Amino acid sequence: METSPVHSEEFVAVLESELLPLVQKPGRYIGGELNRIAKDHAALDVTLALAFPDVYEVGMSHLGFKILYDVVNRLDWACAERAYAPWPDMEERMRERGVPLYSLETFTPLADFDLIGFSLQYELCATNVLRMLDLAGVPRTSDERLERGGPLIVAGGPCAFSCEPLAPYFDAVVLGDGEAAIVEILEAVRAWKRSNGPIRDGEARRELLHRLATTVGGMYVPQFYHVTYRENGEVETIVRDFDDLPLPVKRAVVRDLDAAPYPTAPVVPLINVVHDRAVLEVMRGCTRGCRFCQAGMIYRPTRERRMGTLLDQARRTLRATGLEEVSLASLSTGDYSQIRELVTALADELEADATSISLPSLRVDTYSVALAEQVSRIKRTGITFAPETGSERLRAVINKPLRDKDLIEAVTEAYRRGWNLVKLYFMIGLPTETREDLEAIAALIARVSEARKAHDGRRGAVNVAVSCFVPKAHTPFQWLGFRPLAEFEEKIRMLRDRVRSKAIKLRFHDPHRSYLEAVFARGDRRLAPVVAEAVRLGARFDDWSEHFSAERWRRAFDAAGVDPDAYAYRAFAPEATLAWEHLSPRVAKAYLLDELERARRGELTGDCREVGCLACGSVCEA
Repeated sequence: METSPVHSEEFVAVLESELLPLVQKPGRYIGGELNRIAKDHAALDVTLALAFPDVYEVGMSHLGFKILYDVVNRLDWACAERAYAPWPDMEERMRERGVPLYSLETFTPLADFDLIGFSLQYELCATNVLRMLDLAGVPRTSDERLERGGPLIVAGGPCAFSCEPLAPYFDAVVLGDGEAAIVEILEAVRAWKRSNGPIRDGEARRELLHRLATTVGGMYVPQFYHVTYRENGEVETIVRDFDDLPLPVKRAVVRDLDAAPYPTAPVVPLINVVHDRAVLEVMRGCTRGCRFCQAGMIYRPTRERRMGTLLDQARRTLRATGLEEVSLASLSTGDYSQIRELVTALADELEADATSISLPSLRVDTYSVALAEQVSRIKRTGITFAPETGSERLRAVINKPLRDKDLIEAVTEAYRRGWNLVKLYFMIGLPTETREDLEAIAALIARVSEARKAHDGRRGAVNVAVSCFVPKAHTPFQWLGFRPLAEFEEKIRMLRDRVRSKAIKLRFHDPHRSYLEAVFARGDRRLAPVVAEAVRLGARFDDWSEHFSAERWRRAFDAAGVDPDAYAYRAFAPEATLAWEHLSPRVAKAYLLDELERARRGELTGDCREVGCLACGSVCEA
C-alpha cells in the first residue's frame, strides 16, 4: 500500500536533528520499515494505535501484535499503527523537547487516535503503561477521561485475565483472542461516531462503553464493576452497574484457527530484534494440563492450522520479508498432529535457500530429538528440554509425566546425533518442594552433562535456566501463595553450591522480580496507586535487570499504605472470592480445584485428547 505523508514535516525535522543523534538505537523510533502500512487518517472512520509497553525489539517480536496489525489494516475504513515504550534515553529527550509519543507509521501523536490498544504480556510492564499514557498526553485514568475526553484506552493479552491492579487506567479490556473481538470493537466505534460524532467525555463516553460491553464478546469495562473488601483484605463482592452486563465476562474465542486471518507480510524491523524470523502459529492452546501454566489454561481449547495452510503461509511470508528462519510456534509444537510431515515438507522446501527452521522447547523423548535433527539441516544450535523439576515425584505434582530415564535417553540421543549443547529449564519454589527435590535438580543436571561421555568420552555443555514459581490466576495453583524470598535465596545458594562443573552454566531469575510479579498476578484494584507511586519514583522497564529496583518498589508500597506480602504470600480458601473471578477464560473452577487436590495427592491427569474429556469447561462451552 502507498504510504501517506508523515503527520508533520516539522516534527520529523526535530526528531532527526535534535533527538535521534542523542539516543541509542535510533532505528527504534524512525519507522519506514518494509511492509509497514500507513493510511491517510482523513479518509478513515476509525484509527487505532497499538501500544506495546516494552522496547521496540521485544514488541516487534510479538506475534499477537502482528496479527492485530494485519487484521485491522485489511479494513479499508480503519487503520492500526504501532508505538513502543521508548528507552529511557529517548523518553527523557522527548520530555525535554515536549515531543509526544507518536506512531511509527505516520508520526501521529497517540492522543489523536480514536483508540489506543495496549498489549499486556507481563505483569512487570505496568509502569510502562502509565509512562506511555503520560508521554502521549492522555489522562491516566478512565475517570479522568470521563471528565476530559481522549482516546478509548483498551488492553488485551494474557495479563488481561488478572488486570485488576491496572483496572482504573483502562476504559475496556479484551479477554481472549484479540482477532475475535477487534473488528467488532472498531465497527461499534465506527457506528457510534457516525451517529454521535467524535468520542467525547461524560455520559456519551459511558454510553459508548456500555454498548461495547454488551455487544462485543470478551469485553470488560472495569468502571462498570465495583469491588468490596472484607476486614481481612480479601475480596467480598464484585457487582455490576447494569443487569445486562456479563458476569462473569467470558473470553472471546477464535473457533476455526485455520480460517482466521494471519499476517504473511509482517513489518520487517530495521534493527535486530529478539526474534528476527518468520513465525508460523501451528496451533493455539494446549491439552497437557501443566498445573503451573496459565497459558495452558487460558488459551484452551486446542485448535490447529492445516498443514497446507502453514506451508502456504511460510512461502508467502518468506517472499514478503526475506527472512532466513521459520519458527513453528505454539505452547507445545511437538503435539501438532502433523508435526513430522510439516517439518519434513518445510525442510525439503527451504533447504535449497539455506532457510532454517526452529522449534520451541521440545517434549522429552527420542522422537523429539529426531524431529530436531530434521529442522537443523541448515543451522544447528542447542537443543532445549524443560523437565521443570529434578524429581519425578514433583513432576507428578505439577502434572508433567516425565521420567528421568526418558530425559537421559533423549539427551544421549542428542549427543549421538551431533549436538554439543543442551539447554534445560527448571523451576524452584513449586508446591510441596523439598530439599530432596532441589538435590535432584543438581543430580539430574550432572547426569545430563555426563550422558555425553557414552558418545565421545567428554562432558556435555549444559546451559540451565532456573525460574521462580509464581502462582498465576486461573490455574490449579491460584489458591496457593508465593514462597518467601529468603527461601528462594537459600535454594539458589544451594544449587550454586551443588553445581560446580565448568561445563554447566547456571542462570537464575531474580527472586525479587518474581515476588513483584506474584503481587500483581494475584492483585486487585488497591494496587493501582502503588503503580502510580512507583512511576513517580522513577520505575520503568521493571523486567530489565538494569532498571529494576526492589527498594524503589518498597518505597512505593509504603507510600501507598499497601502491604505487598498480603498479595504475594496469601493462600486462599477454595470458597474465597478471588480478585479475578469475574474474568473467565472459560475454565471451570470445579476443574481447577479438582486438579489442585490431585496435585496434593501427587496424581497425574492425562491429556484429554488421549483419555477423553476432563470437563474443564473450555471445549464444550460456546
